[in-house]
Amino acid sequence: MAAAQPQAEIQSKVLRSLEGTPFAAKSLVPLSGGTANFIYLADLAQPHDGVAQVLVKHGEGFLASNPGFQLPTSRCVTHRRCLSSGSLFALGEFFHTPSNDGYNYVVRTPKHYPFPQDPNTQIQEYLPNGTNLKAYALEHWSASPAAELTDVRQQAQAKQLGLSLGQWLRAFHDYSSELHRRDEMRSAVAANGVMQGLKHTINFQWLLDRVAQFPDILTETVPVFEEVKEMAAAELRDENRLQVIHGDFWTGNILIPNAPIPPNADVPIFVVDWEMAQLGVPSLDLGQMLAEMYELWLYKRVRAGLWMMEGLIEGYGAVTETSALRAAVQLGAHLVCFGTSVPGWGTPEQVQEIARTGRDIICRAWRKDRAWFESGELACLFSIVKRD
Repeated sequence: MAAAQPQAEIQSKVLRSLEGTPFAAKSLVPLSGGTANFIYLADLAQPHDGVAQVLVKHGEGFLASNPGFQLPTSRCVTHRRCLSSGSLFALGEFFHTPSNDGYNYVVRTPKHYPFPQDPNTQIQEYLPNGTNLKAYALEHWSASPAAELTDVRQQAQAKQLGLSLGQWLRAFHDYSSELHRRDEMRSAVAANGVMQGLKHTINFQWLLDRVAQFPDILTETVPVFEEVKEMAAAELRDENRLQVIHGDFWTGNILIPNAPIPPNADVPIFVVDWEMAQLGVPSLDLGQMLAEMYELWLYKRVRAGLWMMEGLIEGYGAVTETSALRAAVQLGAHLVCFGTSVPGWGTPEQVQEIARTGRDIICRAWRKDRAWFESGELACLFSIVKRD
């Protein structure tokens, strides 16, 4: 196995690969936020397509944040096929109905520029002064604002943003499931089986692994976790239930300008990082995003997390009770597997409470205890449910 290259060496290699192309760069600046890949801002020697800066995303056979963790570069091919010009994944813009509060968002995928010189390097549209939604919420929607007016404003901004994301996600899921497009879309991600398997392991095998970490909280739940794991494995064996999903739909993969949200203006929102795109069930995307929004409230008491959840569900629209319960299982699994593992995110006591909360959500969803959900903070999950 080849040794991982130093980051400076990789940066130099990427810079050289841009030479002699329309994306030759005067400088290449590393950007934060890349876990699997190396991400750079390229200041172009000559403007291309009317822009002077582009985002360069480069993948190696390992995690950029952890060189010891091997990851196939086939994920880069999936990403390119998802966002390439003319792809059915390049969904364009989904405009929602302008809100009565005057906060309007345009949710879309970033523009992709063909770059045949290196299959592991992607060139795409750069969002100036952009940050991810998780960081934005922590910075701009802090807990307990001093003025009640600010609180009302944040609620309108956050709920409308969640609604816009929900509308986009539903449009994407509906688009990917249309029968006459299914074969073409499925072919773009069917080869991404390694990432599909990795996602299943992270979502459900880690449930059982967490028992050793929280024995007093999770030991009695092992039989339920086993059943949930088998349910998810059975989903993957039943191809008739599967469709193309994003696969890693969370606040870290939503980009937004890092500035106060202006009223009566279209705010660009980018849905990024399609390397985990795979065949799966739509509830996986929905449940993961709900979990990440919920964590903002559970860990940091950022109420905007709850408001975004409400908007997300409203924007996504009606689902069956079975789908709502499946999304709840995903939400709980994400809390247990991921919510307990983010370094520095909370105190040890908070981490234990996240494990307990995730456990309860999984068990209540598995028992189809809709009344339990409707009496608490997750009532929005069943606010728009249609008969199975």
